[in-house]
Amino acid sequence: MWGNPFQAMRWGHAKSVIVHDQWLQGRVGAMTLEGMGFCPAEIEAIERLRIRVLTNLHRLADHDLACWCPCTSAWCHAETLLRLAPAYAEYEQCAA
Repeated sequence: MWGNPFQAMRWGHAKSVIVHDQWLQGRVGAMTLEGMGFCPAEIEAIERLRIRVLTNLHRLADHDLACWCPCTSAWCHAETLLRLAPAYAEYEQCAA
């Protein structure tokens, strides 16, 4: 669930992390995904994944994550998840 659905092998490491970040924030819609070469079934699956990730994102607050990003890279999808997690944890506390 925490993996990046935008493969670095396909779009390059930096772009895949940037798209992942934008996708989580709701800035990548179906038309963009279609333009990236995703078919309707893949787009639907990616949108379901986004909902699942955001619903569970609060669980990552105050945790560390391991990833496969190159150590020398300034780009990391795990850092994106960890950056967004506290806001979702705060929301989850307010909703309880």
